[in-house]
Amino acid sequence: MWKYLHSVWGGFVLLLLAYVIVHHTWRLLGRKPYVLASDFRLALFGLVVYVLQLLLGIGTYVNSPYFEGILNGKFGFYMKNAHDRLIVIEHPTMAFLGLLFMLYGFRRMYYQIDYRRKYISIILFYTLALIMVLLRLPWADWL
Repeated sequence: MWKYLHSVWGGFVLLLLAYVIVHHTWRLLGRKPYVLASDFRLALFGLVVYVLQLLLGIGTYVNSPYFEGILNGKFGFYMKNAHDRLIVIEHPTMAFLGLLFMLYGFRRMYYQIDYRRKYISIILFYTLALIMVLLRLPWADWL
């Protein structure tokens, strides 16, 4: 169940992050002022949805046979296999680093005064987070 929820919610997260990035880029290129009711809330909603995805991922990870294997001393075996290393180390690490990028971009946007810098902060750091997740997504398992 955890894996299914993590997979379905992951598709929603990827689409939402892409929408947030495109929306803020469109507003920046159109030189629209930053609107608290729509732009700020959209960026915050993207961050909250990503955090929920990370929590579902932690639940999936803890309930997986990989976690039991780590507890039973099979960590070295997982590091030798590329697919297992992706699942055990690379995907969770990049997801967490993506969260840190998003948090930094959101915080940076929050304290900016110029509307262009607000847009650029969200566009830059949310895009970096999306790229990091897409690079280490287990595509063979997901699709």
